[in-house]
Amino acid sequence: MPELPEVETIKRDLEPNTVGKIISDVEILSPKNFIGNKKEVIGRKIIDIQRFGKVLVLQLVNPLTRKQNNSYLNIHFKLSGQMLYSKNVDKAVFRNKIPFTKGNKMPANTTRVIIKFKDRSGLFFNDLRKFGWIKVSNKPLVPKGIDVLSDKFTLNIVEGLTRKTKKPIKILLMDQDLITGIGNIYANDSLFLAKVHPLRPANSLTKKEIKNLYNAIIKEIKTGINDQGSSGADEAFILPDGSRGKHQRHFLVYQREEEPCRRCKTIIKRIKHHGRSSFFCPKCQETV
Repeated sequence: MPELPEVETIKRDLEPNTVGKIISDVEILSPKNFIGNKKEVIGRKIIDIQRFGKVLVLQLVNPLTRKQNNSYLNIHFKLSGQMLYSKNVDKAVFRNKIPFTKGNKMPANTTRVIIKFKDRSGLFFNDLRKFGWIKVSNKPLVPKGIDVLSDKFTLNIVEGLTRKTKKPIKILLMDQDLITGIGNIYANDSLFLAKVHPLRPANSLTKKEIKNLYNAIIKEIKTGINDQGSSGADEAFILPDGSRGKHQRHFLVYQREEEPCRRCKTIIKRIKHHGRSSFFCPKCQETV
């Protein structure tokens, strides 16, 4: 699932290629993945791209009236969503084979929505599992939680959240209604960096552990962005040009079950709880 670094990478890659372009058509191949009236965005100009947690938001304006803030395309990639950009939407061929498809041409068997621009370029929204969505709205769909990269995400906030619950700390970190942007990849590696076991009750962490965890989260998220996101074992995440992210080369514990810990050489373990896999070093990370 694309997390904050992956969505931020998509945002930065799309900005120079799409801001300023006018939408000429929206081809909906899967109605489940497009919510709203496409007529509200056809003819509109993209003037900005924002990211709120894991949600990508395209701000649109009527180029004739210049009326702003009246329409948005909100995009959530969920588990397997992808966004590809091509200079020629009618003959889109990518250098790399696109994961979950049979080749490197678009549209493919997983393409759900095609956004076309007046200059004949376009975007392909792919989603193998059809959980992702594009929604038309008159305001950005901002998640409830605090974005990890916002000024509001402070050490005091993290301290306050941990004191309020006995939930496992990993579950707390991934609660998008509290903190938005952290998924399984960065939760696992942040906890390893902070030497905290994923099943530790949140309110059992000491002040020092909370500070270490806060700093670890910031570090891991920023490193993920610098590495242009993580294309893990399933390679679900790709950049808009079809290339892979590089952060998977630097995973600390995520998807490294039965491999030696980078710190102490102890074998990394994997457990399942709340429907997700957690990876940790039995020696480096505190026990429950």
